[in-house]
Amino acid sequence: MECFTASEIDEIDRLWRRLPIEHMWTGWATAGEAPEQVWIFRTRAHWRRFPLTKTVRGYVLSDEHGRRVFRAPTLADLLQAVEAVPGLDAVVQD
Repeated sequence: MECFTASEIDEIDRLWRRLPIEHMWTGWATAGEAPEQVWIFRTRAHWRRFPLTKTVRGYVLSDEHGRRVFRAPTLADLLQAVEAVPGLDAVVQD
């Protein structure tokens, strides 16, 4: 896994802050100066946490069980992933 840079963390924060208050992406969290993982929190009927990791080819969003469910070349594409889960049935191979 690759580490997230400070500018990537700032971009995640900017993306999240631009969303309307009622959006399903309810927050995010990470730990450390150069984290290998960011947790995306979302809710519809109940709270869910999705790990976001960085790879050489982009970003991967996984479900609660560690299965890769979405791969995105940019962080801006992350919003599509957050909105698409739980509708995804297939696991993405990286």
